[in-house]
Amino acid sequence: MARQVQGSYQPRCAIVDPDQAFNDETTLPRRLARRSRFVRGGIALGAAGIVGALAVITPGLAQNAAASNAPAPTVVGEVDPTVRVGTTDAFVTRAASTDRDLSREEQASVSISEAVTQRAAQLDEVGQKVAEAQASVAAQVRSETLANTGTAIDAEAERFASMKFFWPTEGEISSPWGMRLHPILRYTRLHGGADIGGAVGAPIYAVADGVVTKAAQGYNGGSGNNVRIDHGKMDGQNIETSYLHMNSISVSDGQKVKKGQQIGTVGNTGLSTAPHLHFSVYVNGANSDPAPFLLAGRR
Repeated sequence: MARQVQGSYQPRCAIVDPDQAFNDETTLPRRLARRSRFVRGGIALGAAGIVGALAVITPGLAQNAAASNAPAPTVVGEVDPTVRVGTTDAFVTRAASTDRDLSREEQASVSISEAVTQRAAQLDEVGQKVAEAQASVAAQVRSETLANTGTAIDAEAERFASMKFFWPTEGEISSPWGMRLHPILRYTRLHGGADIGGAVGAPIYAVADGVVTKAAQGYNGGSGNNVRIDHGKMDGQNIETSYLHMNSISVSDGQKVKKGQQIGTVGNTGLSTAPHLHFSVYVNGANSDPAPFLLAGRR
């Protein structure tokens, strides 16, 4: 049986009919419930007013709040956070991400391969150009070397040719160089030249290039009309030639003459028994046998 409590408040357990007591507005539970509804409503209205004021003052706050509440974008290559781990969707998403990674790697590999191929082609082209340039330079050097060699050979051939005497006049050697009995003086002495027979007036030629050092007319100690030519150095030796018993002289002292140039005619002047050319050679100033020089010119 419920126990009576002193005062206006009676606990529910002390009331005979609790439902009746709750519905009775005079009881404490009913009064507390009504008060709680009023308080909650006032709080809600106050919160709405504050949010509205903030929205008016700073419109960006509402947008930022909406943006912060929006789901984050999915980054390529990352697993979508909305996909549940361990489900079929997760495996499919992971496979797609892996395929994209492999595709990027394949594209990068293809790009590297193409770059390597292009670089190899460029190096081949450069190498070919270098080879062509080297071949051109080598050919030019070879050509210059051959030209220089040809020039040297020509110069040497010319030098050898100049060492070979031109045959001075018509006829052969009738009296060689050496000791002999003089046909007029009738004693033995050095015949310092080679007598070459010929007719009076036959041309006499310079045996090599040179300069006339003597062109004398008259008896001249038995030499008659005579010419002397300095040929300079020939094979390292100074060579001079003289032409005696001439009929006429066509050059003068100090004149330059060329090999094979006519310098006069055959005669019988001076100490002579018949028309002929007395031809003499001087090697470094010494009278020498002219036959080797004359015969070398005929080979």
